Amino acid sequence: MRSAGFMRPNVLGLAGSGFTLLELMIAIVLTGVVAMLVYGAAAVAMDTQDRLRERGREIRARQAWRATLQEAFRNTRPAATFADTAFFLEDGFVGGRPADRVSFVTAGSMPPLTADSDWVVTLEASPEGLVLSARPVGVIAPPQRVVGVPGVTGLSIRVFDPEPPAGWRDTWDYPRLVPAAVELTYWTDEGPAARSERLWLPLGGVRW
Repeated sequence: MRSAGFMRPNVLGLAGSGFTLLELMIAIVLTGVVAMLVYGAAAVAMDTQDRLRERGREIRARQAWRATLQEAFRNTRPAATFADTAFFLEDGFVGGRPADRVSFVTAGSMPPLTADSDWVVTLEASPEGLVLSARPVGVIAPPQRVVGVPGVTGLSIRVFDPEPPAGWRDTWDYPRLVPAAVELTYWTDEGPAARSERLWLPLGGVRW
């Protein structure tokens, strides 16, 4: 018969099954470290996603700008009557950078230059970037303004004249006609861009 105070010996010589205070503190510290690592990784992932989304928006904006610019020049048309002005090139220089400006008449084909009218388009550089503004011909409607290529603070424009002696010109002396091509060189505060953009005008290059 066993006594009421009899205790079964710990054969393995181990302490009780509970955690010591030191073990709990170590576990808490490790949990905090793991949580900080997980939070840091999540923050980096979210920041990367934000940058990718912003980059995607910039790429789409540049693509939309380029499509608008190409369509505007591609549909440039000569003057309908002798006295009309179809293509006007202004040569300028401001703040150590070229500040050329071109205005031309184009047939609308895609937003924001819709096909319900012709448009008078002006392309120039501004402190906020390259700006294309347009107003419809013979229609009472607000003008359209598109800002593209931020950081472009200067613009140099040349036109191609196919008539002998054929070549690129800094001026255009036939405002009722359209040149065969346009060359755009963008400038920033650091200087000209490494590469010029050339756009060919299908209805250009014909003298009356």
